[in-house]
Amino acid sequence: MKRWVWAPVAGALLFAAGCAEQPRKAEAEQTVTDSARRVRYVVPAGWNFSDAEIRSPHGTLLTLRVYDLVEADKKFVAGLPDTLMPQLLEWADLYYIVEGPPIRTETAVAGVPATELSYPVRVRPKDPPSKVIYWVVIRETRLFVLRAAFPPMGLATDEPLMRNVVDRWVFLEPGADE
Repeated sequence: MKRWVWAPVAGALLFAAGCAEQPRKAEAEQTVTDSARRVRYVVPAGWNFSDAEIRSPHGTLLTLRVYDLVEADKKFVAGLPDTLMPQLLEWADLYYIVEGPPIRTETAVAGVPATELSYPVRVRPKDPPSKVIYWVVIRETRLFVLRAAFPPMGLATDEPLMRNVVDRWVFLEPGADE
């Protein structure tokens, strides 16, 4: 194939990549309203955020996954959060070396009962210990899973900031003006 045929294709790919949502850096603390997931949260100053992810300068990452429970298996839903725990362990084990069972704490996120699961992890066998925290919240017919992953060098400074993000979390009412 001639080179001139590839030029428009390469140009289109570069244009599409440039149009993809790039992470934004919060110069000052910034409130983000995510209407699709019906949540509002505050991003700390200096942290990057994009499409249900918040990242600290140290590399700590908070992600949000939302699942519709309307069509879910009724036994699975009735057993939550325990029925989700094998999947959470699998997710943690995919990226880290999990070094024991999670510490489980009953808590609240935005005034809604939640379960916090904190897994002790290491990135590599000789790395300092760190942790991955999941907050599991059922609100109406939706399951919210927040996951905070801390690199060892960011754990001490980022964990209090991340907990502040979760403490200030807001669930938006369906159909409410955002």
